[in-house]
Amino acid sequence: MKWLKRIAVVLIVIALFVVYVRHDGIQYTMALVLRSWSKPYFNVETYRAKPNCDAATPCESGKLKVVTYNVLCRVCEKEGYDKWDERWPHLKVLIGKYDADLLGLQELGGYGDIDTILKAFPQYACETYKFGPWAFGDCALFYRADRFDVLDAGQMWLSPKPTLPFAHNWKPLSVPRYVNWAYLRQKNNGFRFLFFNTHFDNNGINKENAAKMFSRTFRPIAESTPIIATGDFNTDIRTERYKNIRGLKDGSAVFNDAMDLAPEKTVLQNAAPIATDEEIKWHTDLDWTIDHIFIAGPVQADVSTWTQDATVYEPRFRWPSDHPAVYAEMNLRMR
Repeated sequence: MKWLKRIAVVLIVIALFVVYVRHDGIQYTMALVLRSWSKPYFNVETYRAKPNCDAATPCESGKLKVVTYNVLCRVCEKEGYDKWDERWPHLKVLIGKYDADLLGLQELGGYGDIDTILKAFPQYACETYKFGPWAFGDCALFYRADRFDVLDAGQMWLSPKPTLPFAHNWKPLSVPRYVNWAYLRQKNNGFRFLFFNTHFDNNGINKENAAKMFSRTFRPIAESTPIIATGDFNTDIRTERYKNIRGLKDGSAVFNDAMDLAPEKTVLQNAAPIATDEEIKWHTDLDWTIDHIFIAGPVQADVSTWTQDATVYEPRFRWPSDHPAVYAEMNLRMR
């Protein structure tokens, strides 16, 4: 009979552990032990009393150069793409070419990857999720430290528990995803705005729910606060999910796509890549674009340039990443 009791104890322990894991017990424990709870939402009321640009007119950003780029993670090995050490010099050239004021990168790892970016581009400061001695840079954002001060920052997790770091998505055991945000103040005139960077999951259930959560969360914030959002949304313009991200399913759009606001759309391709037809479409066909720069808020957004960069490098004519970089120049003027 003793062996039956032992089996029963083991089964109870296993059942309790399953419940613990299923209900984010590991995540709660990590957050408490590492004191890594992050601010999930931007608090509009904290800053509403102070008018943008300190009431000076005109209140505008001036030319802003913005890049979003999924760089294909260091540990990802994908057929048709070189390893990180071979790709990095070309990623560096492409990022440096645009000299962005705001840079949203996806698929960075921890501090090692972030430090690689900061050493190559010392003009930037970075905001990302940090827990204890580690960082999770899947949607790290970078801004020019000589142009902007960061007034506030945080992360909202794309899950049913947006305040809990690494919380399960709607489909459990998926890759944790979040929206990374920084509230920035321009040093020369006090222009203040929110800069978001995100990376939606590629699982259908997760990205469908993330799209609705994204627009509904930030609709009230956009009533008074300018927003620039970059990211790999894993969503092209032909989908209903794209409408949900923009907020069109709830009424008037919350987010406008910089691609739609630009007078011309440019796709850069310096040579024919050695790739499948589908991969070529992902890089060059704008109907297939899943990386976006969105603009929201009480602003007149004048986008002068929009470019999707599918430049390849020799001698094997490969892309630095499995995503193209997207670049936009804009001026935001408060209405």
